[in-house]
Amino acid sequence: MWDRPVPGSGRAPLFWLMGVHGGAGATTLARLLEPAADCWRRWPAVLNQESPYVVLVARETIPGLSRAHELLRQHRSGLAGPSSVLGLIITAARPGRVPAEIRRYREVIGVLAGNVWRIDWHEEWMLVEPEDLPVWVPGESSPVKRRSDPLLTVSPDIRELGDSILDVVREVVSSSTDYQETKGQP
Repeated sequence: MWDRPVPGSGRAPLFWLMGVHGGAGATTLARLLEPAADCWRRWPAVLNQESPYVVLVARETIPGLSRAHELLRQHRSGLAGPSSVLGLIITAARPGRVPAEIRRYREVIGVLAGNVWRIDWHEEWMLVEPEDLPVWVPGESSPVKRRSDPLLTVSPDIRELGDSILDVVREVVSSSTDYQETKGQP
């Protein structure tokens, strides 16, 4: 866990993306999702009004899912500070079919994570620097479908991911506000 505000985020994100291992895709996803920032594989300390919301990111491999499992258990045990885990993003390790063992383990971890999102393999992301990737911004309308460079528009799975995480944040904030409003009443 950080003992100071997360360095280098440059802005106050709505939620953090925490890669559970190197190469999970958290840095790339933080670039693609405007309201997110990478917390560099450490739980945020939630200092200076930092967001407490964390989404774990793991590559879709047995080692990646095992590390996610460890961190979800750590969080459930109260060893992750004041962070609130919103779920787990699983990024495809390769194009094509996912082995049955990985699919089964993904389901087991899904119970602990609550929300699980899967991002398909994007070959085009390997061909550019992260700053050249398109950025999803909440409320931005979907572009008209046409044959174009896939790097000029946000992919549908990233758009759906962003919308879904925002829905979870709204739900958590709303239930927290409802609880605080009724807490002092008989």
